[in-house]
This record gives sequence, C-alpha cells and structure tokens, in this order.
Amino acid sequence: MKYENSFIPHSEIPQYAKVNLEPIEAAYKKVVYINWAIVYTVLFTVLLALFILIKPLQMSWLITIVAIVFLLLISISIASVEIGFKNKAWALRDKDIQFKKGWLFQTTHIIPFVKVQHCELVSSPIGRKYGLASIRINTAASNDIDISIKGLKQETAEQLKAFIMEKIETYEHQ
Repeated sequence: MKYENSFIPHSEIPQYAKVNLEPIEAAYKKVVYINWAIVYTVLFTVLLALFILIKPLQMSWLITIVAIVFLLLISISIASVEIGFKNKAWALRDKDIQFKKGWLFQTTHIIPFVKVQHCELVSSPIGRKYGLASIRINTAASNDIDISIKGLKQETAEQLKAFIMEKIETYEHQ
C-alpha cells in the first residue's frame, strides 16, 4: 500500500465559522448575577465580621484598601458577565456540536458526536427558578468536561441531550 498525503489548498478548508450560532438564554445573565451576589454577600459578611471582631484590623487605611479591592472585584465581575455573555453561543449540526465562549480569550469547541462518551443535563436551584439548565458533554480524550453549555432553556437542554444520546447510540452500532 502506497502512503499518500495530499496537499489541501487553503480555499478548500471547510469554514466552521459560517454556522449560525444560537445565543444562550438572556435569563441566564440573571442567574449569574444572583450567584455572584451570593458570593460577594458572603465575602462582605466575613470581611465585616473580621473588621468588627479583630481590633488590629480596625485601621482606616486597611479598611479603605479592602473596600477598594472589594469594589474592584465586583466591577471586574460585572464587566466579565456583560462582555462575556455576548460571546456565548452554540450550534448543533448533523455530525457535531459547536460552542463558543470567552471575551478576553475566545474559544470555540467543536465536538463530533462520534467522539462523545457521556452527556449530562444539569440544573441548579437558581437556574430551575428561571427554567434553565446546562448540558455537559465529555469525550474519551479528556477526564474533564469538554463542553458545558450553560443557560439553555430546560426544554432545549432536554431535547439536546436526547439528540446527542441518540447520535451516540447510532455511532456505537456502526
């Protein structure tokens, strides 16, 4: 058998970017803000308790620095949610699923269904309140979650999971 490795011109490379990506649900932004609010409320409460209970920490310059850092962290979190939210989108195709995320560092994951090992539907208490769920997709190449699409309508997430599981089953029987 003769080994061949043919040249493929740049113009013949398939363009994945031509896919129309579906944005995640707008309500997911509320869920993210609620989660951050809980985290910052707990952090604020702990800091407040520390400053009240520990006398050496009751210095105005230290309290000012901590307050500035705290407000800076909140500002970065808000900016991250607002900017990053616009870039989260997904697309389902016949043979694969695509997911794009990130604002400073943008990533696009494309996972062929033939490589999918496991698909999981996840919903948090706050997400359920807004009718949202997430899909986690794992491949054999990684112990970690390869794609986690958060902010899908519960119904869409269930349909997506059923579709992916059907594709997995189809590829297993070939």
